[in-house]
Amino acid sequence: MLGGILACWAAGLLTSAYAADWPDKPLRMVVGYPPGGGTDTVARVLAQQLTKVLGQSVIVENRAGASGTIATQQVVRAEPDGYTVLFATASPLTGAPLTMKGLTYDPMKDLVPVTLIGGGPFILVANPAFPADTLPALVAYARAHPRQVNYASPGNSTANYFFSELLNMQAGIETTHIPYKGSAALINDLIAGQVQYTLDTPGTTLPLIHAGKLKALAIFSEKRLDRAPDIPTTVEAGFPDLVGGSWYGLLVPRHTPPGIVDALYRATRKALAQEDVRRAMAERDVVVQGTTPAQFKQFIESEYARWKAVTTQLGVVPQ
Repeated sequence: MLGGILACWAAGLLTSAYAADWPDKPLRMVVGYPPGGGTDTVARVLAQQLTKVLGQSVIVENRAGASGTIATQQVVRAEPDGYTVLFATASPLTGAPLTMKGLTYDPMKDLVPVTLIGGGPFILVANPAFPADTLPALVAYARAHPRQVNYASPGNSTANYFFSELLNMQAGIETTHIPYKGSAALINDLIAGQVQYTLDTPGTTLPLIHAGKLKALAIFSEKRLDRAPDIPTTVEAGFPDLVGGSWYGLLVPRHTPPGIVDALYRATRKALAQEDVRRAMAERDVVVQGTTPAQFKQFIESEYARWKAVTTQLGVVPQ
């Protein structure tokens, strides 16, 4: 027993010493989406402030493709030394395991949650020519035209897709899903009238709404958005469970020393507390969270369970 206690004590000292020396070189923040997109811009806001807090450069590295799973695989395979960090969305952590066959990682086992950065609600937007102007009107129209209304999403493993299907289930409607490989082509086709509606972030949709290129039917939130007070919420429309949207979090490879995980968490909390960062996040309609690693782990598990129930009911088989 004494040997075991001494071994744990020695391991603790080693971890503490390792964390005390960290970081002594630049960090890579791997983002699974292209430069210039919503996820990338949020990541860069955080990376810029973390550079100041840590005293080392935090370099954003874009590894786009496969709904963020390419970036996730890269981080899973990286050295667990705290110098490679994943800036993740829901897709590679809770969506891909339910919809994609042959994943080479298990997000619950191969990654260590650091903190939930924050997130924001989706806005349901439609082509201006679409007959419905509100969520109840969309539901009524879809019921009268089963399988004739189509919606687009950035892919089968995205939160956009899951929330759209959850709407179908709760409203008792049948619409046709048109998956895309990303938001850019999707939005272009929506504006052109090739698809009829989609769910996306305020940062993407609000400029197009204000320009008259898209119209907003509802925001997936309990309260209206300060920047768009005229958009009614899903709760107001009679769908209290349709609340949520995109979220962002930091994770590191399995076996990263706990001391480094804690140091990164504390540095991120400090970065998120800065007024200019909170302002920049608010401009992108991201509500800052900054949860503990344990809270973020619990959040991921609850999100996975939520969407597993939806995919099971839909009969989704990983492909």
